[in-house]
Amino acid sequence: MNNELRKKYVCIYPFRYTEISDKAQWLCCPSWLPENIHETGDYKKDWHSDKAEKIRESILDGSYKYCSSKGCPYLSQLDAGRPHPSHFIKKENFNKLDVSPAIVNFGFDTSCNLQCPSCRLNYVNLIGEDRARVNRNLDKVQKELGSTIRSMILCGAADPFFSKSFFNFLRTLDKSKYPKLKDIHLLTNGTLWTPKNWELLHKIHPYVKSCEISIDAATKDTYENKVRLRGDWDKLMDNIKFILTIKKITRMRFSFVTQAKNYNEMLDFYNLITDLTKDSGKKVEILYNGIVDWGAYPTKEDFLKEEIHNPQHPEFNDFLVELEKIKNLNVNHNFHHIIERDPVLI
Repeated sequence: MNNELRKKYVCIYPFRYTEISDKAQWLCCPSWLPENIHETGDYKKDWHSDKAEKIRESILDGSYKYCSSKGCPYLSQLDAGRPHPSHFIKKENFNKLDVSPAIVNFGFDTSCNLQCPSCRLNYVNLIGEDRARVNRNLDKVQKELGSTIRSMILCGAADPFFSKSFFNFLRTLDKSKYPKLKDIHLLTNGTLWTPKNWELLHKIHPYVKSCEISIDAATKDTYENKVRLRGDWDKLMDNIKFILTIKKITRMRFSFVTQAKNYNEMLDFYNLITDLTKDSGKKVEILYNGIVDWGAYPTKEDFLKEEIHNPQHPEFNDFLVELEKIKNLNVNHNFHHIIERDPVLI
């Protein structure tokens, strides 16, 4: 923990961001700041709730006591002495920050065309009343937060190209209901981001300036048979090459959930992404996250078998060897606390 930098820098997310799920609402990624601010069910009221204000106070006083430096790669990076410019501002500049629920992550659909073991036990495609509930939540977001939304994120729980609700929402977006909207960030596995589907979403083209593609592998075998069940590696590679031609998109993040199934491909993943994007002219971020227990595994023991960054894991020392290979590269990750604790890596 770097108390000096924590007191000097303010993370902007709890002052501008909210992530919405069924009966839950957060001020950051829930694995990074796991405090549910849901109280009344009114998104704007809960964003201004006493619990939400206490979280913000903990950022301003430098304690960050509700945040997980082991979960959040950006707090981990701050503690390592490198505040990320898109996430932190100096405290003396805080009064210039527009404090409002301006960035909204739509997390109330879980439909996805893939069945990733780190995320879910089964293939999920919501239908019937579950689908109607997603549509009601879309209406609710518009009514309660539409006037303040500047940025939409779709989304960490579902794939926006597969979710019928989200795809239709993007295809028919009514900008008049979101007067301050400036950008839409697509978080996707990329397998359905084809030229045809992209053309169907022509209404949002002016707003999509950034995206994140979650991959978790550097080889076809690991992708299709271990971490991205139902996935198609070749289609993904073709789609990434297409996405790189979209001029409006200037920032791309490629993410990798690190687990026992894939940790030996961390460096290969870096090499793959840098090779794919080297001539794109885009700002590229490569992000490694440690696997999180979202309840996807049948037992705790099953999860622990994949939690490769756990010092108790039998292959932890092998993981340290792989981490050593990427630690000085231009990447981000939430393993800084491991690097700091292990003298071999300093």
